[in-house]
Amino acid sequence: MALRFGDRRGFSFIELLIAMGILSLGMLAAVSMHFGSARNNTKGNLYTQANMLAKAQLENLKNQEVTALAVGGPYPDPNNPVDAEGRAGGIFTRTWTIENLGEGARRISVRVEWTRLGRQSSVVLFSNTQGNGV
Repeated sequence: MALRFGDRRGFSFIELLIAMGILSLGMLAAVSMHFGSARNNTKGNLYTQANMLAKAQLENLKNQEVTALAVGGPYPDPNNPVDAEGRAGGIFTRTWTIENLGEGARRISVRVEWTRLGRQSSVVLFSNTQGNGV
């Protein structure tokens, strides 16, 4: 079977351009999804770090004798701003407030705030305590 000049085998230039356009749109969607996923992973990581900082401070305050918890606040962390480990020099600002709930009981709230890409975010944890880890 010999090829002749008018045979319609293969793809035309228009069909090739359409196929490349469809492929480009698919690749653009995949790249966009990748960047969105990376952005959300970073955001989730920051919220997790802030939650762990707040939880550590809350547990530290709950383990103190209730009479040592002075009512008032917000009290700033002396290391502010703190990193994910609670050491000085990070992006997080940690404060706490103590409220009186009656004789021998306090309400503790710990707030961790940070600013990233011009947006401020925060995590707040609350707990009631009678001191010594209760």
